[in-house]
Amino acid sequence: MFTYRFRELQVALDRKGQVREALARELRVHPECIFNLEVERFSLDCRRKGDPKWNYNVIFDVEKPLRVSGNAARGLVEATREREALDGDEFAHSIPMASHVDIVGAGPAGLWAALHLLRRGFTVDLYEQGKPVEERFRDIRRFFVDRKFNAHSNVLFGEGGAGAFSDGKLNTRTRNIFSETVLRDMVEFGVDSHVVTFAKPHIGTDRLVLMLRKIRAEIVQLGGKIHFDTALEDIEISDGKVNAIKIRDVSTANSAASWKSCEALVLATGHSARDIYTMLHVRGVALESKAFAMGVRVEHPQTLINMRQLGRGVDTRLTGSAEYFLATPTLNKTSSAYSFCMCPGGVLVPCASEPGTLATNGMSYSRRNGWAANGAIVVPVEASDTLFGGLEFQRKTECDAFEVGGKGYAAPAQTIKAFLAHRADKNQPKSTYPCGLAACNLWDWLDKKICKSLAEGFQNFDRKIPGFIEEGLIVAPETRTSSPLRITRNNETLESINTQGLFVLGEGAGYSGGIVTSAADGIRLAVRAKKSR
Repeated sequence: MFTYRFRELQVALDRKGQVREALARELRVHPECIFNLEVERFSLDCRRKGDPKWNYNVIFDVEKPLRVSGNAARGLVEATREREALDGDEFAHSIPMASHVDIVGAGPAGLWAALHLLRRGFTVDLYEQGKPVEERFRDIRRFFVDRKFNAHSNVLFGEGGAGAFSDGKLNTRTRNIFSETVLRDMVEFGVDSHVVTFAKPHIGTDRLVLMLRKIRAEIVQLGGKIHFDTALEDIEISDGKVNAIKIRDVSTANSAASWKSCEALVLATGHSARDIYTMLHVRGVALESKAFAMGVRVEHPQTLINMRQLGRGVDTRLTGSAEYFLATPTLNKTSSAYSFCMCPGGVLVPCASEPGTLATNGMSYSRRNGWAANGAIVVPVEASDTLFGGLEFQRKTECDAFEVGGKGYAAPAQTIKAFLAHRADKNQPKSTYPCGLAACNLWDWLDKKICKSLAEGFQNFDRKIPGFIEEGLIVAPETRTSSPLRITRNNETLESINTQGLFVLGEGAGYSGGIVTSAADGIRLAVRAKKSR
């Protein structure tokens, strides 16, 4: 047998999945001459407006060497079927770790660390200050109605982490054995198998909820103990090593905290657990400030985005709702503006981790069939000269937004057209944001450099997507793109550089961004761990 890869094999929009026939036509062979055909990656190619096609990268075998020319020759390369294995990681089984591990945070990093440590024979206690995803979902829905903020169960905190109530995007710039394992695990827990091969996979909040329940059941079946409504309040460090943690039941008012001995502590607390950063700093754990990004959410009719990105007359039942990826330098190339976490057919949600603050986020359900498209348009913020400077900048912006919105979680809003004219709107278009809008002039309270960079960005984006300004609504602010702090770690051992037994993972540690890379961080730790006793 001879093995080949074919890249950018085009398949008509209405023939999705008919890969063997398309490949046979390109190679000018009979379909039955192609063996062991596998799709490695596929995507939607929208470069020709009005005529999008599916683009496949495949690997296959044939009995005789191929002789091809023209377009087929450009796409065809000889190949091998070597596959990476988790235990092939150069640092596999290299980190001495106590046989019992305490994990704080049931987001992607914490859940996958727990799952894979248990599969490798460790015992695990997993602590999450929020609630199981079903109860969390009810708390969030209730908050949209009564506006009573729950500091522990909200869009940011609870089983599944912040990603559970976003778009469920599984995009990652880094494809490796760890991220591939995350996607294959998801398929094992009931997610459609296309997430392994589609270039821009997406689950949706509704299906994420179902998957999280199955992961929880697997962790429990493997002997793991999950403690919901349980927050980490403090850690005890002696001679540079973690030896105890202080935890508290937050479901009961004024409940007493208790200390528990601990030899291996995994922190996977997410990018918004600000109290954890403060506590770690007090305890002398090494932290550093890092760059992040802030800006706003923008909302458009999904029909506009579909027309501009796909072209006229394209059946979105075949393609799904269109998305965009936009970026441009601004302020004489000293800054930039770019899109982030774009949610086709999605909705806007209030997003806060502290009372008296307001930020916004976007989310989509699996079908992405809502009337509106939303995305963050953000501007880079340099690392602060002071450790907590970036965090305080985030917090001040969120406090200002809460004030401007009337202290009831209404979001400050302005059409892009009015924003560019430096004036508030008399009337605003409808929005998916559930807690109401407060008309304002963002220039009056949002950071001026961010406003100037956004203004230039909007003008550039309107040239790429005509109507972006005319039909766009700003809902502000977007502040939680990533953490402004990093818990400094050794990237081989994933351990704090100055605190033995403290392993830091995911977005909260400052070393990943998104569901897949955070979960991959958890797997990485499990693969590299070996029982010290």
